[in-house]
Amino acid sequence: MGLGGTVVLLALFSAIFFSWYFFIQARHKERLTLMEKGADASNFYAQKPPRRDWSFPWLKFGLLIMGIALGWSIGLIVTSVPEWKESLRGIDEPLIFAFVLLFGGAGMITAHFTDSKKQMQD
Repeated sequence: MGLGGTVVLLALFSAIFFSWYFFIQARHKERLTLMEKGADASNFYAQKPPRRDWSFPWLKFGLLIMGIALGWSIGLIVTSVPEWKESLRGIDEPLIFAFVLLFGGAGMITAHFTDSKKQMQD
């Protein structure tokens, strides 16, 4: 990065800093003015947002992905065994897909039961 890139980065960071600084300064002056006039400044104070009960189900998503990966891996292993390859003749891809669905479903069932145990503890 040359001198031009350094100047651009310095200008960017200084613009961000001074924007933040003047915003804080203007907010402080506005609050002081309201307090001097005796107006209610309670809307400026930070209030905690209401707590959300919903969160993304990472546990369920992770177990589903693990089940799909496990099914895909087992399907590839089963279809690549030389002794079984002749008896499978032409159903390699459907067998892999079946294993993916089977283990993906098992992952979803496992996720449901682990999540219900987690909710019982809460």
